Amino acid sequence: MKYKISKGLISQKLDGKMTIFDGEESALYTFNETASFIFKKIKSGWDKDKIIEALLKKYSVKKEKIDKDYEELIKELIKKKIAVEKKSA
Repeated sequence: MKYKISKGLISQKLDGKMTIFDGEESALYTFNETASFIFKKIKSGWDKDKIIEALLKKYSVKKEKIDKDYEELIKELIKKKIAVEKKSA
């Protein structure tokens, strides 16, 4: 499954963290290093499997933990309308 980042968000990296401003909602979000990594990869068009594989190489954590963390973050991104499911062509 692929997701895409919603338009109209302003993102900036500060001290290893990603700050995202949603002008429509007047909301500011700050992501830790892992969430920032996932956000950037979604923005680049990566799918879940490719992101999980990259996280496994980057961190020495079990796949189940990365999978769970990824799913939790995706749920939050969708809930906050930061990401939406990408429709297959």
